[in-house]
Amino acid sequence: MRLLRRLALEPGVRKEANVPRKRHARLRALVDEVARVHPEIADPAEAIEAGEVLVDGVVRTNPASLVRVGASIALRAAAPLRGERKLQAALSAFDVQIAGRTALDVGAAAGGFTRVLLAAGARRVYAVDAGHGQLRGWLRRDTRVVNLESTNLGALDRVLVPDVVDVVTIDVSYLALREAVPQLDRVALAPGADAVALVKPQFELRLGRLPTTLAELAEATRRARAAFDSGGWTVRAVIRSPVTGARGAVEFLLHATRACEIIT
Repeated sequence: MRLLRRLALEPGVRKEANVPRKRHARLRALVDEVARVHPEIADPAEAIEAGEVLVDGVVRTNPASLVRVGASIALRAAAPLRGERKLQAALSAFDVQIAGRTALDVGAAAGGFTRVLLAAGARRVYAVDAGHGQLRGWLRRDTRVVNLESTNLGALDRVLVPDVVDVVTIDVSYLALREAVPQLDRVALAPGADAVALVKPQFELRLGRLPTTLAELAEATRRARAAFDSGGWTVRAVIRSPVTGARGAVEFLLHATRACEIIT
C-alpha cells in the first residue's frame, strides 16, 4: 500500500485515466455518407452498387462499407452524350436562363438535354420519352428528374406534369415539329416560357433520306418556324447545330418564346 501511494506521488508518474488516448477517425456507412453529401441521389445504395461513387478517388461498390467522415465523395462522370453539346450551344447562343426553372424535356432518350438542364440549375426536369429504359441510371436516381418514360407526347396532361413549365426542350425523331408543338398545350406553360427545339430536316420534310440541297434545308427550317408561329409562340432565332446528327445529318436549333397569356 505504501509503495503504491509513493508511486502516485512521485513526479512523472500519472494515473492511467489521465493518459491521453489516441483519437480514432469517425467512421460512417458509405450509403449514409453519400446520402449526406449528395442529397439529390434518390437511391444512394443503388448508385454505389452500380459503381458510380468514388471515395477518395477510388470506386467503392459496397453500401455498407465504412468510410471516414469527411472523405471525398464524388460521382463518376458519365461519358458526354451528343445531345449535350447541342443544347449547350443553344443555351449559350440564345442566352436562355435555366436556373431555378422547371423544364419539360421532350424526347429525353438517354438524358443528354436533361443533364445539361440540371447542370444549368433547373429546379425540376420532366424527362419524357416514348421509349423505355434509355435514361441513364444516375439521372433516374436524381430527385430533380421526373422520369416519364414509355410516355408519348400526346399522353401528357396536368396530372403527369402538375408544375407550370418554364422551359421546353424538344429532340424527337419521326415526328415533325408541326405535329409536336400543338401538343405542348397539354401542360401548363408559363407566360414567356422558352422553347429550344432541335430541327431535323429529314423528319420535317418526311423524307426517306437525308436532305442534300440548301433549298431542302431552308424549307425544313421554314416549316419549323411556322409550327411555332401558329402555336402561340414567337420564334426568336434559328442557328445551325455545331454537332451533326446521325449519319452526319445537318440539324438546326430553334429558340421560341411563349406568348404572355394567362394560364387557365
